[in-house]
Amino acid sequence: MTGGWWRRNAISLAAIAVLLPVTVGVIAVNEWSEQGVPIGSGPIVVEPGAVVSYGGARVGPAKATFTDDPAAPSGARVVSTTVLVSPDDGPIRCLSPVLRELEGTGRQWDEASSELDRDFAADRRTFCDSERSIRYSLTLDYLVPSDATGPFTVDLEVLDAATPPVRLIVEP
Repeated sequence: MTGGWWRRNAISLAAIAVLLPVTVGVIAVNEWSEQGVPIGSGPIVVEPGAVVSYGGARVGPAKATFTDDPAAPSGARVVSTTVLVSPDDGPIRCLSPVLRELEGTGRQWDEASSELDRDFAADRRTFCDSERSIRYSLTLDYLVPSDATGPFTVDLEVLDAATPPVRLIVEP
């Protein structure tokens, strides 16, 4: 009787034997890679004051300071950062830079100029200008909890999924 069951289910058992390891492999590769970046190629870490060639531009140095701002909510403070961007072969296109804790829990924050009710300034850049092919500075403000002390990184990522992000270390 047991031989009959094995014969009736041979195709299903063969499919399971093939698909189970493939499924485990696909899940493992997806979990071990970072947002489409090949395994083993983590972010490019840039030490304070250094410059790196990245995404068709020279990026850095990056600087940060804690800034007193009356618009900051209670229990928060502002980290103001500046990142120099010098396009090489034309404009650079990137996602909005985030601020990340280098140590501790690794919290991250999005740029917060709109929450701080900043006045419009034509020369202030809070994103990579995809139309500007000359040197400019990214001027970014982040609202962080008062217990966040740094060091931090400003994470910049170009729109090419195969290029790992650049992580510029800043210490206010």
